[in-house]
Amino acid sequence: MLDAILQLMAKRSMVTVGEVATELSISAVLAEKLFFELERRGYLKCVNSVCDRPCGACAAKEACRFFRAPKLWTFTEKGMEASRRLSQ
Repeated sequence: MLDAILQLMAKRSMVTVGEVATELSISAVLAEKLFFELERRGYLKCVNSVCDRPCGACAAKEACRFFRAPKLWTFTEKGMEASRRLSQ
């Protein structure tokens, strides 16, 4: 399942925990735990998801909630290498 998340992230510009849960037919709680595991293993890093820009054109606007900023992850170099390998 960890590889599947890396593949999804490589194919799309952004994925939400909910999208991963739906795509993999797992709960959102499990999907979030898998993101944390990928972070722990050094494939992803959590980035600051607080911004001061209007949401209009932001690609993450659908993931945002009124009172809780979403967790956003990005590939580390190790994660980018793994996603390239998995895409071959």
